[in-house]
Amino acid sequence: MFTYRVMQRLLKPLCCAALLVGAYSAQASDIRQFSLKTTENLGRELYEQTQRAATLSEPQRRAKRAAMAALPQLEKQGYRFIVLNDPERKGYLVYALATTRDPRDVVIGLHYRVSVSADGKVERVDPLARSAGVISGNGSDLPRGTHRAGFYSTCMVSVRPTETFVYLTLLHNQPCAVATSDGTIWFIEKGKITKDGKASSAR
Repeated sequence: MFTYRVMQRLLKPLCCAALLVGAYSAQASDIRQFSLKTTENLGRELYEQTQRAATLSEPQRRAKRAAMAALPQLEKQGYRFIVLNDPERKGYLVYALATTRDPRDVVIGLHYRVSVSADGKVERVDPLARSAGVISGNGSDLPRGTHRAGFYSTCMVSVRPTETFVYLTLLHNQPCAVATSDGTIWFIEKGKITKDGKASSAR
C-alpha cells in the first residue's frame, strides 16, 4: 500500500544522500520558486493542457519560439512544449516536458521552465531536474503479479517539489513521494502537495 509512512522508509536513504551533498545543492533554491498553491495550480494546468489541443495566440507562439531558441541543446522531437500564463507577472512560462515513446513511462526529467516576458524576451531558464530520469511504465522492473501503485524521486533543484511532479501524478493517476535537497519528504496525490504527511501551512 502506497502511504506516507511507507515512502518515508523508502526515501530515508535518498534523504541522507541529499543532505550529504548539501554543499553542492546550495544552488537548489536558485530556480524560480512559487508558493505550494501556485505550484499545484501550475501542475494542474500543465496536465490539462496536455489533454487537449491548445490554440496559441501570437504572443504565446512568440514566447514558445523564444523558449525553444533558449534551449538549443534539446532534441526538440523528444520534448513537448506547453505555454502557460505567468502567475506572478505579465508574461509566460514555457515548459519543455521530456517525453518517451511509451506514454506509460513516468518521465521525471529532464524538464525545463522558461520565463518569457510579455514582449517575448527570455528572462530565465530553470532546469526542473538535475538529470534525466524515467520510470518504466511496462512493469518489467516489478515482481510478477504486482503493479505500481505510486512512485518516488528526489528533487535536487529546490527545497520544494516542482510543478512537474504534480503534473506527473495527474498524468499517470499515481501518487508520489519526493525527497527535496534539504532532506524533507513531500507527498503528492491528486494534485495536492503535503509535507510530512500533513498539509503544509506555508502555502
